[in-house]
Amino acid sequence: MDDDLEDDFEPLASEEPDPLDAENFNAIDYINKQFPNEDSLGRLGNFIEQLKVQEREIEEGIKNAVRRQAAFGRRAKADLGDAKLAVRELFERIKAIKAKAEQSEELVSDVCRDIKSLDVAKRNLTLTVTALKRLVMLVTALEQLRSTAECRHYEQASSLIHAVEELSGHFQELSHVARVADLLERKAAVFSDLKQQVLEDYMCLHGGIGSATRLEQLPEGWGTAAAKCVDAIGPGMRREVVTQFCLRLLEGYKDIFQPPKEASGLETAERRFAWLKRTLREYDDKYKSQFPESWQVPCGLCDLFCHVTRQHLVEILDTTHHMVDPELMVRVLLKSIEFENELARKWAVEIEDSEHFDTSRLSAMPILKYPDVLSVKAGGKASGSAESNENSTDQFAPRFRGIISECFDAYLGTWVRHEEKQLLEVLQALTAADKMVGQEENDEDEDEVLRQRFLYKSAPELFAAMRGSMQECARFSTHNTLFDIFQVFRKVMNQYASKLSSILPPPGHKLSLDAEGVQAICCVIGTAEYCDETLPLLEESLTKIISADFQDRIGFHDEQELLRNVVNRANEGLVQSVACSLDEAFSSMSRTNWAAFSQDVGDHSAFVGDISERLPKQFEPIAAHLSKIHYRFFCDKFVQSFVARFVAEVHKCRKISERGAQQLLLDTALIKTTLLEAPVVAGHGRQMPTAYSNYVLREMGKAEIMLKVLSSPDVDATSITAMLGDGDDPMVQQLLALRASGDSSDATSAGSMEQQLRHEADRIAAAAGVPSIGSTMNYLGDALNKGAKASEDLKKISGDVKKNIQKLGFPSSLNFGIKKTGPPG
Repeated sequence: MDDDLEDDFEPLASEEPDPLDAENFNAIDYINKQFPNEDSLGRLGNFIEQLKVQEREIEEGIKNAVRRQAAFGRRAKADLGDAKLAVRELFERIKAIKAKAEQSEELVSDVCRDIKSLDVAKRNLTLTVTALKRLVMLVTALEQLRSTAECRHYEQASSLIHAVEELSGHFQELSHVARVADLLERKAAVFSDLKQQVLEDYMCLHGGIGSATRLEQLPEGWGTAAAKCVDAIGPGMRREVVTQFCLRLLEGYKDIFQPPKEASGLETAERRFAWLKRTLREYDDKYKSQFPESWQVPCGLCDLFCHVTRQHLVEILDTTHHMVDPELMVRVLLKSIEFENELARKWAVEIEDSEHFDTSRLSAMPILKYPDVLSVKAGGKASGSAESNENSTDQFAPRFRGIISECFDAYLGTWVRHEEKQLLEVLQALTAADKMVGQEENDEDEDEVLRQRFLYKSAPELFAAMRGSMQECARFSTHNTLFDIFQVFRKVMNQYASKLSSILPPPGHKLSLDAEGVQAICCVIGTAEYCDETLPLLEESLTKIISADFQDRIGFHDEQELLRNVVNRANEGLVQSVACSLDEAFSSMSRTNWAAFSQDVGDHSAFVGDISERLPKQFEPIAAHLSKIHYRFFCDKFVQSFVARFVAEVHKCRKISERGAQQLLLDTALIKTTLLEAPVVAGHGRQMPTAYSNYVLREMGKAEIMLKVLSSPDVDATSITAMLGDGDDPMVQQLLALRASGDSSDATSAGSMEQQLRHEADRIAAAAGVPSIGSTMNYLGDALNKGAKASEDLKKISGDVKKNIQKLGFPSSLNFGIKKTGPPG
């Protein structure tokens, strides 16, 4: 809105807000507010007049604002036209300035073009003069170099070589020019003649035709001057001089040791290294003064000697590796590695800030082959020489480690086969006259003293032989050969496991073993356990030594599994042996006519006494020769087998009378006690785990429940199912089939049975720490003898028995209930 218009409405804005201007104005509310009652209607006329006055004022303000706005609109249109005219004038002035700037730029460009032309001409003229001067200097230097070389003034020649190299570098880009190309060819020819001359001068040091005359022509101190000249020519020339000189020295070595000469065999390998030492001493005496120390001529001689020796050994091994003595080959290999390590320490080059090599390790390195660290150092020095030829000595440090010994790698299979044969022979010799030895072991329980486990003497000696082979191999190889030795170890352990397995009785063996046989099986278990514990240690040692490429392939898992199978078979053999010793007792049990059994139930059966007598005797040698963990494992396996056999023997009785079932119930209690006590007695008081006792009580308790069912005077399928809990139908039918029909016993016999049951129940409860269940058994006996007034009484009895039996360790799923449908017939 225009400023003048705002001035017109400012008085209205300055007043208090008018209720008529409110956004949520309500006419009815406004009128009710102005005239709240009838008395206020007297002001109605005045109120209407005020509204009309206010309306006229607003209309007048609107009219004035419209008139003023029309006047200002015309004025704004005129101002806009003036502004457009000023803008057009401004554009015209800008165009004029731009045109003048373009004219000035063209003028400046013309001036600069002339200046540039003159500057280019000056620069070209300067370059031409400089090039001509350099060309003249190059021609002069080449001529001087040629004359000084002919006169063998090598010290002056070295300075000229640097000048020629620097000057000729300026003309490399102009080699397409014929005259420049001819000049560069002349330079190459002069350098070639100089190289050949210097090389011949050095070669005359070895003697030969005309060497004496040539040496007389050489000036005094020519060696030092010639070395400067060679260094000026470059590292390539220096290496060529050193190489040719060393090859001439090695001609005598080749004449003696070149295959198939007489002295070329592996047995004369040490003579090769002795020859090199003599030659190095000869060099120090005769030639050292002619060569700078920085050239490291002895290092180059050793490098070439190693390459020639490697070539000779490859030829020898290629033709004789199948018939060479493996021990001799390994001795030569170890001697080579020792020689290489000696050279590597002698010619090590220190590199500052090297991330690949630690020179402090050289003095502590064992006789092993290492990565090519020296070549890394030599490469670093070579690159530095290329950047600064004047200040660098270009250290000559070849790779010595592995330079000779690596040629043996392809032929070490012969040694591996030899080691395999040796280990198998050791295995055969050890197992042929094996003896049992005791080895102390720490018991897991702190209150128990050290015990001995028995094993065969061959196991520790065999592992000692394998460790010896591993350490011998690690002296010269930690790669493929050591992995092949690991495979040999696996084969040896497989054969050893087979040897141990052959000691065990064959599967299905039905005879009881004597003390010597039991001792042999226990030794097999101890030996297999020792091997199973020692193999991870051998694996760890191999993993630490072998190369990282093979570490994930090292493992004796299959062999350990094979040894564990041997242990399982041995335990099965022990269980079978003890079980066979009880055949006579179980045969006596089967021969008893339990259907017609009418004796008083007061003492255990004869077969039970036989079992109680035999078990501790059978367990005693086993406990004496097995470790604690394997003895417990044997006991667990045996009791599983015994309980299953006992139940099967009960079913073999076909028919069992009530009196017979009562006798078997008493026998079962004594057998249970025997199973709990025999391992402890045989182990000289060493307690068995709680899990073993719980298992015996639980499983034998099931057999007792079965016999209690058979001893009940009158039961049917429903009551048997209630007593057995979740017993399946075939088991119920088997129990019904075992029951023998007959008259019930007299009251005296029944009373005797009750007394015996109460006595046995109290004894078991006392052993288990459970309150006496004699009252429950008494109640049960009264109910059985008096006929049981009602089935509810029997159910109550069943509940009491169930609670007390659960305290003895039997599962809670077993439900006991006796349903009496009538008096005993």
